[in-house]
Amino acid sequence: MPSRGSGVSRETRLLAATIGVSLVVLLVLSRFRFPETSPESRDGASAQPLARLAARAAFDDLSLAVRELSSRVNASLLVVRVTVPTSGTPEARLALPDGTRLLPALRVRDDAAVALIGEGAVVESVIGVPTPVNVLAHDPVRGIALVRVPPAQAPVLSIREGQLPLNAPGYVAVAEASAAGTSLRPVFVGRSDGIGDPRWDTPLLTMGRSAAADLGAPVFTLDGRLAGLLTSTDGEPALVPAAVVLATVDQLLLAGGVRSGDIGIVTQAVDPWLEAATGASAGAAVAAVAADGPAGLVILPGDVITAVNGQPMRTPDALRLRVSRAAPGTTLSLTVRRDGGLVTAPVTVRPSPATRSATEAAPEARAARESSAPGERTLGLTLRGVPGRGSEVVRVQPGSVAEASGLRAGDVVVSLGRARTPAPDAITSAFAALPVGRAAFLSVERNGQPRLVALRR
Repeated sequence: MPSRGSGVSRETRLLAATIGVSLVVLLVLSRFRFPETSPESRDGASAQPLARLAARAAFDDLSLAVRELSSRVNASLLVVRVTVPTSGTPEARLALPDGTRLLPALRVRDDAAVALIGEGAVVESVIGVPTPVNVLAHDPVRGIALVRVPPAQAPVLSIREGQLPLNAPGYVAVAEASAAGTSLRPVFVGRSDGIGDPRWDTPLLTMGRSAAADLGAPVFTLDGRLAGLLTSTDGEPALVPAAVVLATVDQLLLAGGVRSGDIGIVTQAVDPWLEAATGASAGAAVAAVAADGPAGLVILPGDVITAVNGQPMRTPDALRLRVSRAAPGTTLSLTVRRDGGLVTAPVTVRPSPATRSATEAAPEARAARESSAPGERTLGLTLRGVPGRGSEVVRVQPGSVAEASGLRAGDVVVSLGRARTPAPDAITSAFAALPVGRAAFLSVERNGQPRLVALRR
């Protein structure tokens, strides 16, 4: 019974004392765990050691989860050394001084591992394996490489199913490679959305810039499932889902390799002058069309390809990648801007005989096109006929339409619209007949490379 002189029971006093002692112990422990030279924080506010203990506990939980995950998946990871292009790619910025990168590879069967390498990269060796590397199959468009590795029982990995975004905000574990082996690093994902990439039929998943240094790496969820492989799309890190990676691996194992597709065209970016002439603000402007190619009868120089099978193509590289990964014999539906309108052109892909791409214009020519306005309506071209080729540009008048379009002395006009090997008179007559605001499209050879030129009236 409580005493008559007190309104508080003995049990209540004991409970209050226990709570007080516990708080004091926690405060003392926190001071030992987080020693400070001053009781005040940098901004003058009082330190909150209990909150810091809670944060430390959460961090310890994350570390424990990564440690347990490492013990489960490390046997599936190897390290490969690859050479990367000297410049122009995200991988080049991550290269070692000798121009190579160490990448984690994922064992997908007892004697084979998959690595996701950048465009133009080459697998040189498997770290710890003295024998020369043997690449079983390679998809140069997607960057998937299958490498033979010393036989060992491949651990069974669970796969993160579906194309659903990652659990964000939250953490994933990204594999890192070094000469000593592989390890896992937690990476925070603030948000995860689907993003289109011309190399893949299914959307990829955004990862955020915190993963920018991990291109090519396998990614795992903290509960032990393989989420996919990291790639780069439009310069940003993105995740190729695990199911998509493994489906591609199955195709490579079955076919033994991939043949790139081609439709027989050369394209270039839409610059301000071409935009004014075509009305297209983005896409792949057609500079040349092979007469014997799949597109020879349906695509013209001056067309701007804006989509393939309904998927937007904003740059020549996007179009090249989309066509390259199409299997020979596949029919693609191209959306083309022509004469101010949109038309649809079906084209059947053929095997690629070689990589085709237009060279970038020289800086001074690009500056001339961007800064000149077609106020001067004089064509300003002196041409001479070249039998079997077309018309060579002998002189370009300063301030003329020809100069603004980017034509130079030495260029050879090999086609005018559908007309091939046009004579000088045909070019000047075609320009004279143009209504104001319309353009004639020339396919021009410069230093052996095709270019598209728009003569806008």
